[in-house]
Amino acid sequence: MNEIRPLQAVEMPLSASLSQVLAEDIFSKEPIPPFDNSAMDGYAVRFAGARGASKDGPVKLKVISDLAAGCSDEFTVSAGQAIRIMTGAPIPSGADTVVKQEDTDMGGDEVAIFFPPKLGDNIRLAGEDIAKGEKVLEAKHLLRPAEIGVLASLGCSKLKVFARPKVQILCTGDELIGIDEAMAPGKIRNSNAYSLSSQVKAAGAEALGFSTVRDDPQATKKAISEGLKSADVLIITGGVSVGDYDFVKEAMETLGAEQKFWKVAQRPGMPLAFWLLGGKPVFGLPGNPVSTMVCFEEYVRPALLKMMGRKHLFRPEAQAILKEDFKKKVARQFFVRVIVRAEDGRHYASLTGPQGSGILKSMTLANGLAVIPAETDFVAAGDPVKVHLTELPEDH
Repeated sequence: MNEIRPLQAVEMPLSASLSQVLAEDIFSKEPIPPFDNSAMDGYAVRFAGARGASKDGPVKLKVISDLAAGCSDEFTVSAGQAIRIMTGAPIPSGADTVVKQEDTDMGGDEVAIFFPPKLGDNIRLAGEDIAKGEKVLEAKHLLRPAEIGVLASLGCSKLKVFARPKVQILCTGDELIGIDEAMAPGKIRNSNAYSLSSQVKAAGAEALGFSTVRDDPQATKKAISEGLKSADVLIITGGVSVGDYDFVKEAMETLGAEQKFWKVAQRPGMPLAFWLLGGKPVFGLPGNPVSTMVCFEEYVRPALLKMMGRKHLFRPEAQAILKEDFKKKVARQFFVRVIVRAEDGRHYASLTGPQGSGILKSMTLANGLAVIPAETDFVAAGDPVKVHLTELPEDH
């Protein structure tokens, strides 16, 4: 992750900034709320004149006006008076308490108060939410719907955020056909293009689209060069292993890419590669659909989040009790698709079924990946395993 850097800040309309990360501190130029206002529909009164109210001895006050939200506070409440006030309306001069309408007879020219209020009841004070000059949000803060609302209340129509990475997807293989094409012998539909595009969007990045390239060294080289012209990140699926028709590694070397790693002792996804080409990250993912999705989840997604300025890059982890035996060979770390459930304060993990790297249905069942260390060859039912909770937002 040391090679990955946040992208430059861009100015963005507030309406388009959801799920992006602030690139600046936000200070309030005005208090929120901007004036004292009523938190209830009721009557604005002087506390001193209403504190002795009871059911048996109601206090009666003269209603001198109505005050709706959006009106100015031109009125003044004197002793023995009240103003009918709506939620959000400014507190009139002289009033220091709002009696909610349920505690009155809701009278017209005169109102009877049946319950004694407390001083300051039902008044939202100016600045009680946000004070003028207060630092409301810091740089690197993720913008969720709540933050969008706060920024709107502050009048921030535009703000600086870290840019979303533009991601181009390149799928390699003579066997690939489009999802609308008729099936033919030796062909498979290009599901990786769609699962990866969806993962890119789910991470908050911008998926530019995808292209398919046949198994040819020159075509592969050209497709890589073209793919990086408008993208910040290139993801390549297939062609990264050592087969006779795997040309990605050769093409990257010819283009002068700086290889950071190639092959990882894991399953699924051993033929995983990462390069920098022209300073831009290029991920080479295996072609098997599960391997592609798992490698994106574990490697590409954190990189995209870092490029967007996120502070938290990795999914929550938990210790879970495995509910069935799992056997594997040593020397490779396994990412096992599991269904994680919380019961009685503990996590339990069940296998989604067969763990082949072509069983894409398993990804629709899983909400976690159990991480089985390379040196472990057997996990018994009832043993604890570390799981990555892949449906929860990152927390570290």
